[in-house]
Amino acid sequence: MVLPLLMTIGLSFSRFSFGQTPTLNGFTNYINVLTDDRFWNSVRWTLTYIVFTLPLQLVLGYVIATFLTQARFLRGVFVSGYLLPFIVTPVVGTLVFSWLFKDKWGFYSYLFAQIGLDIKWYASEIPMKALLIMHGVWSVTPFVILVMYAGLQAMPYEPIEAAIMDGATTWQRVRYVVIPHLMPLITFVTMINIMDAYRVFDSVYVMTRGLFKTESIMYYNYEVAFGSQNLGRASAVSVLMVLGIFVVLIPLLRRTYKEQRETR
Repeated sequence: MVLPLLMTIGLSFSRFSFGQTPTLNGFTNYINVLTDDRFWNSVRWTLTYIVFTLPLQLVLGYVIATFLTQARFLRGVFVSGYLLPFIVTPVVGTLVFSWLFKDKWGFYSYLFAQIGLDIKWYASEIPMKALLIMHGVWSVTPFVILVMYAGLQAMPYEPIEAAIMDGATTWQRVRYVVIPHLMPLITFVTMINIMDAYRVFDSVYVMTRGLFKTESIMYYNYEVAFGSQNLGRASAVSVLMVLGIFVVLIPLLRRTYKEQRETR
């Protein structure tokens, strides 16, 4: 890990393309990236993607995990069904998901048409972004379900029973008993999902190719590296991405560190 990182940092200060010898050019790559409107648009869209997908993943994951803990009939079938989007190869899952919303012959497009809604999912910015967000929720929520379900299964029943005896409502039990018990798992899932959302690439490449301002940071980096064949500039983008994810994760890392110190 260290050697490729050091090589990337070195190349970020160089003019370098395929078949060429790297030559130092100082901060030129960083200046070109930071003054590129495409880069800032990719940053805005990536952060928007995180803001919308993460809460939906956590809420849906908790709700479905709660349902699974109470289900008695065909629980294994439900668990297997919920895990399928997470198990399928990302590109294959994205292709199948995108076909469901294709104009004219997509299954969901057909259902919407039956109630008078003719949504052109691949023809404008908002539907395209909504489709990417829905795919992000669909593909990652199973991981949240799995973690939350394990946490709920391991939770002792005595605190819940005591809260019921004290007259706590369902919302109060969830807020003051269940959520604090699950908080370490919620923090863990949040960190993993932020990193995955920050590096989103497959769905953008398969469904939109960056059209209508749906270019993520990873897709932008891919275009710079392999579209423009500017590996020096792409290395600068990679370094900025690493710094950016640290900035995003600092609050969660501080919380995790504080919790570990308190439990010692």
